[in-house]
Amino acid sequence: MSTTPLGDARPRVVKVAVALPVPGTYSYTLPDELAARVEVGACVLVPFGRRSAVGYVVGLEAPAPAELELKPVQDLVGETPPLDPAMIEFLLWAADYYLAPPGEMIRAALPAGAFAQDSRRVRLLDRAARGRNAREQRLLEALLAAADGELSERSLRRQVGPLGGALVRLCERRAIERFEAAATPRVTVRREDTFALARTPTDEERRRLERAPRRAQVWARIAAAGGAPVALSALRELPRARAHAIALTRAGLLARGQRERLRDPFQGEPLPPHPAPVLHARQAEAVGALESALSRGGFAAFLLHGVTGSGKTEVYLRLIASARRSGRGAIVLVPEISLTPQLAARFRARFGDDVAVLHSGLTDGERYDAWRRLRAGGVGIALGARSAVFAPVRDLGVIVVDEEHDGSFKQEEGVRYHARDLALVRAQRAGALCVLGSATPSLESYHNATSAARLTLLELPERATPRPLPTVEVIDLRTHRPDRDGLLSAPLAVAIEDTLGAHEQVILFLNRRGFATFLLCRECGFALRCRDCSVTLTLHRARGAVVCHYCGAAAKRPDACPQCKAGRLAELGVGTERVEAALRERFPEARVGRLDRDTSSGPGLRRILSAMARRELDILVGTQMVTKGHDFPGVTLVGVVLADTGLHLPDFRAAERAFQLLEQVAGRAGRGSEPGRVLVQTYNPQHPAIACAARHDYFGFVRAELAARAELAYPPVARLVAVRIDGPDPTAVRRVAEALGQAVRNACARSGGAGLSVLGPAEAPIARIRGRTRWQLLLRGAARHALRAIAWQAVRDTRTPARVRVAVDVDPMSAL
Repeated sequence: MSTTPLGDARPRVVKVAVALPVPGTYSYTLPDELAARVEVGACVLVPFGRRSAVGYVVGLEAPAPAELELKPVQDLVGETPPLDPAMIEFLLWAADYYLAPPGEMIRAALPAGAFAQDSRRVRLLDRAARGRNAREQRLLEALLAAADGELSERSLRRQVGPLGGALVRLCERRAIERFEAAATPRVTVRREDTFALARTPTDEERRRLERAPRRAQVWARIAAAGGAPVALSALRELPRARAHAIALTRAGLLARGQRERLRDPFQGEPLPPHPAPVLHARQAEAVGALESALSRGGFAAFLLHGVTGSGKTEVYLRLIASARRSGRGAIVLVPEISLTPQLAARFRARFGDDVAVLHSGLTDGERYDAWRRLRAGGVGIALGARSAVFAPVRDLGVIVVDEEHDGSFKQEEGVRYHARDLALVRAQRAGALCVLGSATPSLESYHNATSAARLTLLELPERATPRPLPTVEVIDLRTHRPDRDGLLSAPLAVAIEDTLGAHEQVILFLNRRGFATFLLCRECGFALRCRDCSVTLTLHRARGAVVCHYCGAAAKRPDACPQCKAGRLAELGVGTERVEAALRERFPEARVGRLDRDTSSGPGLRRILSAMARRELDILVGTQMVTKGHDFPGVTLVGVVLADTGLHLPDFRAAERAFQLLEQVAGRAGRGSEPGRVLVQTYNPQHPAIACAARHDYFGFVRAELAARAELAYPPVARLVAVRIDGPDPTAVRRVAEALGQAVRNACARSGGAGLSVLGPAEAPIARIRGRTRWQLLLRGAARHALRAIAWQAVRDTRTPARVRVAVDVDPMSAL
C-alpha cells in the first residue's frame, strides 16, 4: 500500500468500506482540499450508485492511473478518525473471516451514536402545493410540519411509508427537491456553561452583592473554587443560578466558558465499599500464573474453569489491577446486561471512575460518551456485552470473557460475529492476555485447552467460601405430580415454605416468560398462532395481550375461539408470569419479584437486582437472566420449575445448553454463610444433562457429549458454516435454497470433497419468522478455510431474487 509520491500531480486514491451491506471495498480519488485531513480510519461521505453513502477509509493507494475515472470523496465526516489503523486492520480481518461486508463490520464496532445520519434529505419548495393522492398529501403535510420544511428521507419514510413514485412526481412538479447534506453523527457532544472568577469586586460591588443575597450565594460558590471553572450543573440547587451567573458575567466579575458534560450512568452514585478478600490457595495460583504471563509480555490465552462461587471475579480484578499499574488497559465482556450492574459495582469499588460501561441498556448518548472517554485514554477499563470487544481501549493488556460459554456472545443478526473468538484474535494482535472464564466452559474452549492445547487451563475446583457446592435433588414429575397449576411438586412447595420460615431467600428458574405459552380451544383444537411466524402466541396477562416472542407482534386476547366461536381459549403451558402469580397466591406473606425481559427494561433491572441484594425480596422468579453470575448470599434454595424446557430442541447444542443452565442456576444457592439446596423438577431424570448437573459432574458430561459430537462430526471436532435463506415468497425461497445446495455440492466435488459434507437444504425448524419463510443448509468439515470459501463461492454464483435474502453464518451457535 503506497501513498502519492512528492510532486506527483495525479490524485491520491483511498480505499473505502461503504457502510452498506455490500461486499468488498471501493476506490475513490481524494480532492486536494481533503488530502491533508483524511487518513486511515476517517469517516467520509462518498457517491455510491445514485446516492451518497457514509464509508470508512481503510487504505491509501497509489495515484490513480490517468485512464481510470474514479469518483471523488465528497466530504469528511468529523475531524478525528473514529478508529485507528490497527482497529481497521482487525475489523477487515473479522469481515473476511465471517464473510461480512467490511463497512457493516466497521459500523458494528462503533457506538450507535457515532453512526452518521442519512445524508439524503427532502426540502419543501412550494408551501401551497397539494398532493394528487393521499400519499403525496401526507408527504407534503409532513414537510410543512417540519422545522424549515426539511426532513431526511428516512424520517419521511417513518411518517409516510414507502415514498417511491410520490417523491419522484412531487420533484418533477417542483413542489419539493431532494439534495445531499453533510452527514453528521446522530449523537453529538453535550456541553454546558462554566463560570470562573474574572476579577475581584470593588467595594461598591460588594455592597450590591450584600443587598442581593441569592446572587451573592452564587458568587460565593464560584469564588470558593479559587479561579477554577465551576460548571452550571454544580449550581443547580441555587435559585436562578444561571440568571445570576450571567448577570455577574455582564458585570465583568465572572468569565463564562464551556466544557463537555459527560452522560454518565453512574453520575452521583457513591462508590460501594468492596475490600479485596484474602485469596485461597487455588486463586493465588491462578493469579500468579496470569500475572507472570502479563509481566513476560506478548499474547497468552487461558481458560479459567472455576466452579460457581470459586472467586473467578476476584482473579479478574487482581489481574486487571496489575495491568493498570503497568499502564495497560483492559476489556471485560459479560454475556447479559443483567450481569452488568453487579459486576460494574465491584469494578467501580476497586477501580473508581476508571471503568466505562458499554451495553444496550444505556442511552445512545451514555454509550457514545463512554466510548469517547476510552478512546481519549481518560478511562482504562471497558466493561460490557459482546460489542465491547471493539472498545477503543488504549495499550490493551487484558481481555476477560466472563461466562465464556454463553450463546449471547454470538451476534445472530446482521454481522454474525462471535465476541469470544474475536477477543482471542484481538488479544493476539495486541500482544495481550485473554482469559476465558466459566463454571461450565463451552465444549469448544475445553477442547482447545485440552486436546488442541490452544489455551492454558487454570482450575478453581472449590468455592472461595467454606461452604461446599449445594446439594442437588432431582424430583421426578412422573412420580411427584405438580399442583393444579402444573408448577410446584409437593417436595418443592415444602422446601419453599421451610426456606421462607427460616427467613432465607429463594430463586425459582423457568426459561419461559409470559403467563401461558399458548392458548388452545378445547372444542375444535385451534391454537392461537402468530400470523407472521411459525409459533404460537404467548399470553402476557399483565398486559392483557398475546405476544409473539419472535417478531414482537402483540394483540388483545380474543374473548372466544376465532375459529369455532366457542368459549374462552384454555391457557396452557407455563411462563414466569404465571409462576409469580401462583407464588403470590400460595405464599401471600412472601415478597415475590420477577426478572425476565418484560421486567428488566430501563431502570427495572437495577431495581430488581438491588432489591434482591438488600433482601427486600423473598422469592425471585426468572428466566436465564437469574442464572448468570449473581451473588446473593441470602439465597439458600434454588428451584428449577421444569428442567426439560429446551432439552429436546432440534439442535446439536441443546443438551450442552441445558446442562450449563442447570449448573449455573444451581450455583446461585449457598453462596453465603448457610448451606445451599437445589431442587430440579423434570420428566427426564435419566437424561445425561440432568443427571450430571445433579452431581455437579462437568467432566462426566463433557466426556459423554464430546464422544457424541465426534461420532456425528459436530463442533468442536469439526467446523460448521450455515447458509440461511429467507424471504416472503415460500416458492422463491425453496428454489434459491435448492440452487444453493446444488452449487455447494458442485463446489465440494471440484475441491475433491475430502472431509466435507453438506446437510440440507431443508426448511428451518422454525419455518417462518416475521412473514419470511426460512430454509438453511449446513456445510461440515475439518478445514474451516475450505468451508468458508465454498459457501462464499456458492452464494456469489447463485442468482437470488431481490426479495430473497441469503446470509452466511460462520461457526453458527444454533441450528434453529
